[in-house]
Amino acid sequence: MRPAGICAVAGALIFAASLPLQPSGGGDSDAERLTNFNDNSTQLVVGQGILIGIAVLLFIPLLYVLIRSARGRSERVRRWGVALAFVGPVLFSISGVIVAIALSDVANKFVDQAPAKEQQARQQATAAQSAPAKPTPPITTTTTPSTTTTPRTPDQAASKARDDLASNLIDDSGSLQAGSLVRFVGLITFVFGMIYIPLWCMRTGLLTRFWGMLGVALGVALLLIPVGIFGLVLWFAIIGLMLAGVWARPLPAAWAAGEAIPWHGPGEDLGPPPEAGGPPGTVEGSGREVSEQALPEEDAEGQPSETQGQRRKKRKRRK
Repeated sequence: MRPAGICAVAGALIFAASLPLQPSGGGDSDAERLTNFNDNSTQLVVGQGILIGIAVLLFIPLLYVLIRSARGRSERVRRWGVALAFVGPVLFSISGVIVAIALSDVANKFVDQAPAKEQQARQQATAAQSAPAKPTPPITTTTTPSTTTTPRTPDQAASKARDDLASNLIDDSGSLQAGSLVRFVGLITFVFGMIYIPLWCMRTGLLTRFWGMLGVALGVALLLIPVGIFGLVLWFAIIGLMLAGVWARPLPAAWAAGEAIPWHGPGEDLGPPPEAGGPPGTVEGSGREVSEQALPEEDAEGQPSETQGQRRKKRKRRK
């Protein structure tokens, strides 16, 4: 437990250290993004590929400890659930390195080929502007007036050539397509593991309802929110601190008990434990209705004893 928790915390720290090294990737078009990637190719491969891959791999021990502990406490946890701790993170890490290297290669090709494509497009646009505009033949025999085609300016033609070149290079990159496919499979598997593992840890009492459901929600957020990875990394760091024994609160009782201790939902409170003096379910008192008068108590010989009112009357007579 302790080494797994330390690995998770280290993975979160490495992920945080990789953020300043990642290129922004901002731009309105593929051409601008590829130009930015080429200017920051080292940061792209190291930050977005290698460091994030190492960080995700360091989350594997924590997931493995969680699912093995849950399986040891419940036979309903499937054996293939243990594989979810490995398959998703490994595929996600490998795909990140492949995509980063492929993007760097595509960006390098784009920067090398873009000047020639732009020059060619400018020359064609200049030639089209100097030539007389040709009227477009009418579509029908009606009296619709004919229109003339306006050629693009050299700047517009060069910009379109850059965008077309960037799109073609991205579509023709086999390594980029393969890396994207592996990342998609790894992401789906990773998300499914983040749903399955925290859910069963919550059911067996290894995680509280809050941390279990939060892990499930953050796992689903990987598919819905682009920045969902940041919340998930924080979840791994906190659970890692719990397993490492440095969290403010102790671990749930299921860890020390070695068996499942499910959390009771609202309305399922069983109340205080029975007292040691009698068997469970024992209630003191009689079965009389409240409206009935109290029965006279019997003395040791089995005869009805005098009531308090009868004793008062006898005292008055003696006086």
